[in-house]
Amino acid sequence: MFFQPYKGERPLPHDPFKAIVAPRPIGWISALDGHGRVNLSPYSFFNAISTKPPLVMFSSEGMKDAIAFVAESGEFVCNLATWDLRNEMNMTSAPLPRGVSEFEHAGLEMAPSTMVKAPRVKRSPAALECKLVDIVTLKSHDGNLSIAIWRLAKWSASISMMIM
Repeated sequence: MFFQPYKGERPLPHDPFKAIVAPRPIGWISALDGHGRVNLSPYSFFNAISTKPPLVMFSSEGMKDAIAFVAESGEFVCNLATWDLRNEMNMTSAPLPRGVSEFEHAGLEMAPSTMVKAPRVKRSPAALECKLVDIVTLKSHDGNLSIAIWRLAKWSASISMMIM
């Protein structure tokens, strides 16, 4: 079967792209906006992309709060989403109004970061503290915006690890 997303007939009930490129790590992004309000959101399009310099990225389909908060503050934390935190991580994907804390919604405790202002998830065993390098608006091969997907590339400032 040949499948071409967003073109004509849909022979499959769901676009297989996310299932084909798997497993994908979850970037559990915490960030502060310009007023100090916190956001915590999971992103399945996340990965490390370089070691020299150390860079991580996450991609968002649209200008969601995490992207907006990182753009305002220039910083974020990528918390490790473990199996034990899966329920809380799923709760943080709720479409809450801007400024409502996903930490509180999911019953998670914040911990201070070392090099950035954004908090980390206290129960997460590892967190990458990051400074914004660039925000790139992705385009399709014909130059059109690719369904409003935004990509953030970051520099990993430090790694906070909790030894268990």
